[in-house]
Amino acid sequence: MSVYFDKRRKQWTFDFMIDGRRYSGYCIDKEGKPVTTKRAARDAEALAKYSAKKDQLRTCTADLTFAEAVASLEPNWRDQSDAPNKDRYAKELLKFFGPSTPVRMIGDLRVQEYIQFARSDPILVWTGGTNRNASDANSAKFWRHPQRPQTRSPATINLYLNVLRQIFAQALKFRDPITGDTILQRVPEIKPLDTPKRKARPVPEMILKEVLAVVPQHVVEAITLTLYFGFRKGEAFRLELRHIDFDLGGVRLFAEEVKDNEDEFLPGAPEAMVFLRRLADQAEERGTTFLISWRRGERHKWRPLNGVRSAWTTAMNHIEVKFGTRYRWHDIRAAFITHVAVTSGGVAAQSLARHADYETTLAYIHVADEVKRAAANRAAIRPALENIPTKSPRQKSQTAKKRRIRKSRKSLKENGAPERIRTSDPQIRSLVLYPAELRARVPRGPQNLCSEAPDGKP
Repeated sequence: MSVYFDKRRKQWTFDFMIDGRRYSGYCIDKEGKPVTTKRAARDAEALAKYSAKKDQLRTCTADLTFAEAVASLEPNWRDQSDAPNKDRYAKELLKFFGPSTPVRMIGDLRVQEYIQFARSDPILVWTGGTNRNASDANSAKFWRHPQRPQTRSPATINLYLNVLRQIFAQALKFRDPITGDTILQRVPEIKPLDTPKRKARPVPEMILKEVLAVVPQHVVEAITLTLYFGFRKGEAFRLELRHIDFDLGGVRLFAEEVKDNEDEFLPGAPEAMVFLRRLADQAEERGTTFLISWRRGERHKWRPLNGVRSAWTTAMNHIEVKFGTRYRWHDIRAAFITHVAVTSGGVAAQSLARHADYETTLAYIHVADEVKRAAANRAAIRPALENIPTKSPRQKSQTAKKRRIRKSRKSLKENGAPERIRTSDPQIRSLVLYPAELRARVPRGPQNLCSEAPDGKP
């Protein structure tokens, strides 16, 4: 019996358990006075149970932990293409803030501490290849520090902050079941970090030729497809036989496979279709549906690739040594868009690049702005710049070298062999000049080598 009359204290008392917790006290009415009947004591007990459940629910909801907020958010990520990345971001956030930390206890100062940690924490590089799961706990040993320690860029930190922002937004949906109020009175302000606004930089033709000469064959094929159709990196390596339409002369991309989420048809030049035919025949010979494939050795099967990070890094190391600069794979697509803009205009470039907004295309074709180029040309036409040399010292030395070569060739043609000789024969080396009988007497002008002497003899 949870309600009884305490004879020693002469008061009605309640004593009950809820979820393993004991509640006891004196039965009082709404006015705060002790009750005098058993019926009133039961009513007081019911009111005490209601208050206990209310406090318990409020405590449970108010102590929503960071791990519970993440767990409630993870089902929303399952159907997203970047779900493995978000899971990795969430694991780091759980490790930093603590799984059992109440969400309401995380304020602006703690968020700033995490940003400082993310700025200074060295990055790890995945070395486990494509056959292992990078998010698996057993694959942690394959995340290693690069040879040159690097920290995260502001753009990468913004990806983590975006997940943190989603966690707080999810916690904001939890409400007190009694009062209906949100458990978070204030959400910490999480501003994205400033990132450099880098425009696409098209790879010059000279460097493209150099890259094509040093990368493996499957990378050459991917670059060639990008230069023909302007594919994104993932699109080029996921291209299969079913995407080619030889009747209409182009490539058909499906909505679920592209960034735009809508079907696209990309027309191809005759040369591009010939190249696609060769890749299609090659794929059939290799027993795969993917146009670009790779195998480790002759005993292994041909398989598709997700990217060419190591091959591209090796190529860029070569380019950096020779030309002093590096490029991204996306800059090959920029070279395609820029070439289309220069030859066919910005509207055609937007169409083939599949940009919904022309402002996005402008970030690629800024080098093809003829108005700016004409203005720059006119800026160089001024009296103060008339006496400035237009040729570099290297150009002058090359011109002088070519002039000396032409003069030497002309002298050899007119006068025969040179008057000095390099040989290992000591008898000939003792002579500074050829003897007269070895010299070719060639008169000036276009005459035969064997000319007649003044006495009429040859």
